[in-house]
Amino acid sequence: MRKLVATLGICAIVFGASTGVVSTSVDAHEAHAMMCDEVSMNAMKADVQSMPEGDAKTKAMEEMQMAEAKWGKKDMNACEAHMQNAMKAMED
Repeated sequence: MRKLVATLGICAIVFGASTGVVSTSVDAHEAHAMMCDEVSMNAMKADVQSMPEGDAKTKAMEEMQMAEAKWGKKDMNACEAHMQNAMKAMED
């Protein structure tokens, strides 16, 4: 019985942790309001990587590379603009 309770407890912890990761990605994209921060950048990169090969993925990758360059220069407005462009490319 104790093993069952322990196993269920571990499953609940793992489920909670995985649910938190999914919600972070969803929150980063909600209402297409992208912020130039690490969470949003990582979520977008993961989404772009999961896209099928093609023009839309190429465009999104280019925009994300430009966003990262602007992020590195602390130009948040340009970074967010490139992330918005990447989002639009993903929707095409």
